[in-house]
Amino acid sequence: MTRHLAPLCGLILVTAWPSTEAFAQAAAAAAHVKAAQALISPKVANPKAPFHNFKALFDQACTAPTLPDTVRVQDRSAVIPRKEWFAYPEQLFDNLFFIGTKTAGVWAVNTSEGIILIDTNFHYSSKELVLGLLNFGLDPKDIKFIIVTHAHDDRYWGAKSLQDTYPNARVAMSAADWDVVAKDNSPAQFKPKRDMVVTDGQRITLGGVTVTTYVTPGHTPGTVSVIIGPLTNRNDVASDNGKHVASIWGGTDPSLGRQGVQYFPDGRAMMTTHLASLRRFADLSAKAGVDVVLSPTLAHANMPEKMRIWRFMNPDVSGGGSPDGPLGEAANMEGQPSPFVSTEAATRYNQLLLECYEAQLAWRMGS
Repeated sequence: MTRHLAPLCGLILVTAWPSTEAFAQAAAAAAHVKAAQALISPKVANPKAPFHNFKALFDQACTAPTLPDTVRVQDRSAVIPRKEWFAYPEQLFDNLFFIGTKTAGVWAVNTSEGIILIDTNFHYSSKELVLGLLNFGLDPKDIKFIIVTHAHDDRYWGAKSLQDTYPNARVAMSAADWDVVAKDNSPAQFKPKRDMVVTDGQRITLGGVTVTTYVTPGHTPGTVSVIIGPLTNRNDVASDNGKHVASIWGGTDPSLGRQGVQYFPDGRAMMTTHLASLRRFADLSAKAGVDVVLSPTLAHANMPEKMRIWRFMNPDVSGGGSPDGPLGEAANMEGQPSPFVSTEAATRYNQLLLECYEAQLAWRMGS
């Protein structure tokens, strides 16, 4: 009897090891999630600035994944009704504009020497982007560069029609993501012709404003994140004499692959790459003095609420005079700085993401 029990006990011990390891990784993930949760809001709350809140970012980035990771399969070529993606354009700074959309932030940097666009959303929204520029008296013929942060349909499909309409505008992506565009299964009519290749640390300067591109693989093999500056804020109700610096982290959520292309061999490699890229970009952002965070997905940096408040703060506000109405909100914000400016929030945004990415890696290490 003893001779038969010994091997059985050994088998039980061996098969117990993976579950013990998985338990340890789950505990590590939980610790990072808890740390991220503490970063959703600033430690010192400002009742007049509740918009420096990253709950939406936490909810997406810190949600436990369904494993194993797979290449996402989704055909998004159908035209979506305008009411589902249209967002009114907004001037955030003297030289920075939001021109769409609800589904993906598209930004225009205006200078005395031309315009730099960052991302283009889908093929069906490109006309609205142009109208957004015209809304502020900007001529789309002045577009010099279109920087695409990553090779996903909601970032580059709109670039094709802009490239065809304004041939002097250079469409720019990293080499790795141009390769993804060439290989993915997007309809050919939505693929821009390969044009400008941006490199890590490249500076694109127009009219005294510089957009610096950093290749930060993780969301895609060649995701591009950018730092933009200086931005000025002299011509609005919350004016100041500062020179502000904005960052855009090029891609938030883990992505093993999309549109028929697998980017990384597995989820661990994906998250290890993503985490290393963000650590580096967070350090670069701190050294550059970033005090404005612009998120590719608007809700992640609570941009819709910031823009709503911004409209109330500026002199063209109209509506009822009730303390609970637009004018009441405008009065409440009197003397407050621009809702888009906060070094603390910009730093905390990256810190929260880092904790969530650590949790994502831990979950995959235990899988």
